[in-house]
Amino acid sequence: MSAIAHSNHIFGNPAMRLSDELAARRRLYAMPLVTAPAVMVIDIPPRLAGQGLALDRYYIVMIETDEELAAFEAFLTVDRDGLRAPDLLDRKPSCREAGEISFFEFSPPEPGWPWILLCHWPRHFARMFGTDPDALARRAYSMEAFDDREGLEAALKAHIAAFGELADVKVIQPLAGTAGRA
Repeated sequence: MSAIAHSNHIFGNPAMRLSDELAARRRLYAMPLVTAPAVMVIDIPPRLAGQGLALDRYYIVMIETDEELAAFEAFLTVDRDGLRAPDLLDRKPSCREAGEISFFEFSPPEPGWPWILLCHWPRHFARMFGTDPDALARRAYSMEAFDDREGLEAALKAHIAAFGELADVKVIQPLAGTAGRA
């Protein structure tokens, strides 16, 4: 037990870990391609969930490397005095470059979890979002969550239609052993 956790325990303010409450239910959605990030989906407890979260309950984190995954898991298990957003990677710039606008479909790793549609924006498009740190996760990604694949497909078709003749759609099969499409 750390000195801070020990003193908090003695004085009636026990330390807590995000992994014990806020992020107790979480799933890692594997990278569908080596060019795509993995996605960690955290099912926020109902008393803490609400507007601003995907489907009013899911906090989505883009994880680009094994090192980031290890750092994020360590972040969730640190003793702390109170709850805070699991935002360790949210504003860290992406280390991946997109040559074109890319959409990635992440199917649920098990029943009861959402479908995720992730868009990776090339830097020249991402700059159009300005300097708002909340516009794009990691300055490169936007994402949506859906209860079913039909909702995801409808949203993807609407996004593609918005680009009109500029859209050049290619469907790439995922890596063996992963779920989802790019």
